[in-house]
Amino acid sequence: MLLAAAAWALLRGVFELGPTSLAIAALGGWGIGAVLRQARAPVLLAVLLGLVAWLLGLVFSWLLAMALLPSSTRTFAERLEGTPLLDWLAPQLGPLEMVGLLVYGAAAAYAARPSARP
Repeated sequence: MLLAAAAWALLRGVFELGPTSLAIAALGGWGIGAVLRQARAPVLLAVLLGLVAWLLGLVFSWLLAMALLPSSTRTFAERLEGTPLLDWLAPQLGPLEMVGLLVYGAAAAYAARPSARP
């Protein structure tokens, strides 16, 4: 889950490869679901963990954006204090993020579903 969130943050936040991050959402969601399928966990848990991975990806993007702020004279802590997560997040949430949320959840649900074979 953390790996998928970190990859989402790098592709979306640093490299600005927005649509490509949907592939990470699909792979990350599938990975979460596949692991939980082996553990015989409920599909709903897989979906919830997919949603958590999406949210962590946004938090990691914010942290990266604050760490890589060009030509800032403020410390990292001052940058975090000066730009709270919700203030930074509001203009970031667009159609791509909503699709990413759906892809994370759907891929996790698909991979976590019980097999039809006995």
